[in-house]
Amino acid sequence: MQILCIGDSNTWGYNPENGLQHKNRWTKVLGDLLPEHEIIEEGMCGRTVLTVDSYEPAWCGIHALPGIIQAHNRADIVILMLGTNELKAEFKHNAMYIAEGIGEFIKMLQNPDFWMYKKVPRLLVVSPILLGDDILEKDGICTQFDEMSLRESKQMAGAIENICKQYHVEFMDGAKYARASLTDAIHMDEENHIKLAYAIYGKIT
Repeated sequence: MQILCIGDSNTWGYNPENGLQHKNRWTKVLGDLLPEHEIIEEGMCGRTVLTVDSYEPAWCGIHALPGIIQAHNRADIVILMLGTNELKAEFKHNAMYIAEGIGEFIKMLQNPDFWMYKKVPRLLVVSPILLGDDILEKDGICTQFDEMSLRESKQMAGAIENICKQYHVEFMDGAKYARASLTDAIHMDEENHIKLAYAIYGKIT
């Protein structure tokens, strides 16, 4: 069985301590828990849902999705976790907009025309972890987020869950199982990657 994991830097496994990739990122841990299955990692740092970032247009997830599906159209399960980058202050997006963007992903992922070799895969949508409450006190990449970002971060799970109910797909609130590191209030440390991996494992098995 192939499990395709689509996400941003918290799927890629960005380590806030050094900018490198965690060895024990959640996708890798999930693979260790499911050694008889193939885990396909499609995480990209900076990836958005619908928004075209002026700094790097290639980060737009909905534009990349058709190519991702074509490259991995034998997937049995798709796990989608996106939304954090849409919270950047420059975009001024609320949770409902982000959730509606997830809905566009769902519609594309549920379209049988994209899946040439088999039926539409099972889909699990995971709402992202919350931004840390202290993010406004931090420097560096944290300055890309503001008060609205923090507020809407806390509304995303409910908004995304409602979209998932509308399209009859499985949902999991990632923030119930993992949290952002104290280092940057955005990215998970390895301990929280492991917690998230076990939660996802429990959901899909």
